[in-house]
Amino acid sequence: MHATRLTLVTATLISAVIFLGMTIDSLRQMRTRTHADQISQEVIAGKRLWQHYDCNDCHTILGIGGYYAPDVTKSYSIRGEAWLRQFLKDPARIYPAGRQMPNFHLEDSQVGALVVYLRWVSEIDTNGWPPDPQGMARQEPVGHRIFLAQHCNTCHAIGGTGGTLAPDLTHIGSQKDKDWILAQINNPRSHKLDSIMPSFAQLPETDKQGLADYLVSLK
Repeated sequence: MHATRLTLVTATLISAVIFLGMTIDSLRQMRTRTHADQISQEVIAGKRLWQHYDCNDCHTILGIGGYYAPDVTKSYSIRGEAWLRQFLKDPARIYPAGRQMPNFHLEDSQVGALVVYLRWVSEIDTNGWPPDPQGMARQEPVGHRIFLAQHCNTCHAIGGTGGTLAPDLTHIGSQKDKDWILAQINNPRSHKLDSIMPSFAQLPETDKQGLADYLVSLK
């Protein structure tokens, strides 16, 4: 009995020492892993806006919040700044159908602060968690992000969202093949001499390929 008790006490003490050591190590790394030195006034303003609009009621961030809408811990690294700015300014324009985030009619400065806050959060070392927040990477085709980042939706519409100055691209994939689309991206006047569409030949080849793949998928 005495030997058993001694074993239990020893095991408890060893576990306590290990736990204490891990806690101290975690606290020691906290400032580095969270980039505490990069917490600017704009990051603070963005967090206050996040709290003011109760974004955690629907979204999870750093493991805290609701599950009604996507986890946004890594939203900046997945979506990119251009997409986030457009989405925060007018959510329904990006997702016109289905479950929608309310439009808070944010000012440009507020949108900027939220984007800076989300960028800071996305750079926190979370040991790879979440691995794929609610399928965000799968939900948003890379080409669509490029489409928005290059402001193609200023002139073109897809699914009823976007401009009307240029042709609607909702079903472009059933009308044109990838080679035609790539030629249009590089030199619009190769198809129409008086085209007012600017050339996007300066884009990285991977971006042009991604954009073309996305557009050709629109049937």
